[in-house]
Amino acid sequence: MKLEGRVAIVTGAAQGIGAAIAREFVREGATIAAIDLKQEVNQVCHDIREQGGQAKSYVFDITDPDEYRRCIDEVASEKGRIDILVNNAAIAFYADILHDTLEQWRKTQAVNLEAIYWGCKLVVPHMLRQRWGRIISISSTQALATEGELGAYAAAKGGIISFTRSLAVDLAPHGVLANAIAPGCIHTPLSIVKGVDETQTEFFQEWYVRNQKIPLARPGEPEEIARVAVFLASDDCSYITGQTLVVDGGLTITS
Repeated sequence: MKLEGRVAIVTGAAQGIGAAIAREFVREGATIAAIDLKQEVNQVCHDIREQGGQAKSYVFDITDPDEYRRCIDEVASEKGRIDILVNNAAIAFYADILHDTLEQWRKTQAVNLEAIYWGCKLVVPHMLRQRWGRIISISSTQALATEGELGAYAAAKGGIISFTRSLAVDLAPHGVLANAIAPGCIHTPLSIVKGVDETQTEFFQEWYVRNQKIPLARPGEPEEIARVAVFLASDDCSYITGQTLVVDGGLTITS
């Protein structure tokens, strides 16, 4: 029970990595506030409660600063504290610089980067009062070794890494740690591009699995990211801040 008694906020918790983190945190003793624009987050929290855990869902758009503030205020009022923030919510679109739009760029930055800033802005005062906190932001290996048609996504995920470093320096005197996780090819709904599951294509199986572009020769699972998040959220993580843990099966070490 590494997170017993902790209150955690997880964004993008309706599916994939966010849902896995919410479930894993509850298994480790945390109380969860699960945020998502999708109604499916209600079912995630229902399932958690059915299994004896504590979780409450909040359905709203995190790019709405007033709604986000109301959520944080409610969690703090009901629980008396906020210990952990997991910035996981993200969107992606595929288009190269010739065909993307300014609207797509701005929407991606609003969800993937600006909302992270605002979420941190809202929870940090609560963490400072208790002189303990953990902020975990989900970046991507696309920030380190990107591919085409993902410029806005890669820029935002790279921004998360830089923001995390600066945030860590700001908060270190107050006992609050800020770190990021950069997942590689993880089997989530974001793996489905234009209706096709990337991890099941012949190209993926040939290049990433049989040729071991991913040395572990398989995509990762959301639960494997969740276990890393548990570590970063716990007291076991006491001397790591401003870092990005790459969880990619070795993808970024191969040429």
